[in-house]
Formats: sequence, structure tokens, C-alpha cells
Amino acid sequence: MKRIVLALLFIFSLSFAKDTASIIEEIVKYDEDFVKHHSKSYFEQFKNKQKPYITLVSCSDARVHTNIIEKDPINKIFAIRNIGNQLLTSFGSVDYGVLHLHTPVLLILGHSHCGAVKAALGDYSEEPFDIIKELDHLFIPLSKLKNKHMDFETKWIKGVQANVDYQVELALKKYEELVKEGKLTVVGAVDDFVGLYGSGEGRIIIVNVNGETNPEKLKKLPIFNKLPKKEKDLIIKRIN
Repeated sequence: MKRIVLALLFIFSLSFAKDTASIIEEIVKYDEDFVKHHSKSYFEQFKNKQKPYITLVSCSDARVHTNIIEKDPINKIFAIRNIGNQLLTSFGSVDYGVLHLHTPVLLILGHSHCGAVKAALGDYSEEPFDIIKELDHLFIPLSKLKNKHMDFETKWIKGVQANVDYQVELALKKYEELVKEGKLTVVGAVDDFVGLYGSGEGRIIIVNVNGETNPEKLKKLPIFNKLPKKEKDLIIKRIN
């Protein structure tokens, strides 16, 4: 019965989905508009070399994109995306951003209502093998939450936060010397488009910097010196 309901929901959703021809048309039209609004000199800046200042590890989720960080992210963000914003499944790409492009910031960006975290908190044994393989890497950060008695929404966002903390921890182990030398700052954040942190929908919440997770201590870090107190209180938070 469950399979029939899911099948009907899928068929029903297709009636609202764009057909392939419309999708291709949209891609071409958007690119044409992009070309029209960017002169040759715009591309001269980076046609021979990229110089990003952020290595971003974010989730593949369609609701999370680089334009929430930069209005024009081209040549500014070296973006790596996978389910669950994980380092272990993409360390080669992360190495390239950190070790070859020398970005001073490694930003690990989770997000509210992450499907990977939700799946890893439950039984995902019937998923395809390669999805299982990626979700398995979330076992360590989420294992402490699985048997805790709390409503699922709280467990879900705590799981997102715990995963971000774990990815920061892995980064600190791998790039320890760069962090000690002040050449790299590892920032853990959550794209909260649900508003679970109480700062409004779509806010990027900073939850971890170089392993420090105490919000009051985070607010005193030099990297936040240019932000007014009101802004710090809005974006530097944790759900405990």
C-alpha cells in the first residue's frame, strides 16, 4: 500500500514538473541574459586563473546555493557539494581549494531540514548502495542523537549542527598546521531557511570556528570585529 501511495504521489508531482525542453530553454535563456550583462573585461579577470577566497563544502540540496553567500560567486567561491556536506567523501576537492588555491577560509555549510541527516537518523538500508556508502559517514556525528528522547524536529536540527561540528573536527585534524599558522580559518555554519534558530528564514548561522562552539566566546574572535553586536547576536548561535 505504501509503495502504491508513493507511486501515485510521484506521478502526481510529474504534472507540475517542467518538461525537459522547457528546462533546456530556461538554461539557454538565462545564459544569454548572463552574457548580455557581462562584458569581455569581466571574464578577463579570471579566464586564465581562478583566485577564490572561500573553499565551500555544502550540501547538494537544491535549496542551498552559493548566491546566499555572494551575489556574484564567480571566482570567489571554490564550491564542493555532496549529500550531507561531508569532507570524507570529497577530500581531494577540499585539498585542492585549501592546499592549491590557498583559500584563507574553509566554510562548511550545513542546512536546516537536511535530507541526508534525516535519512541517517533513521533506517536507510533500502537506499541504493552508493547512497548508503555516503550516509554511513554520518554515523559518528549522529550516533549520540539516535536514541535520545526529543521531538524529531529538534533532533533533526541538532543532527545538522552535530554534523557540521564533526566536519570542522575532521578539517582541523587534516589542516592543523595551516590553522595554527593562521593561514586557514575553518568555519562551521548552518543555512537556516526554516528559521529554527530564531533569526529569520534564510539566515546563515555561525555555530563553530576552528573548534570553538561557545557563542559568547565566538563573538569575541577577531574575525567578527567588523560586525556590530546586534549582528553578532543574530548570526552566532547554537541549539543546545
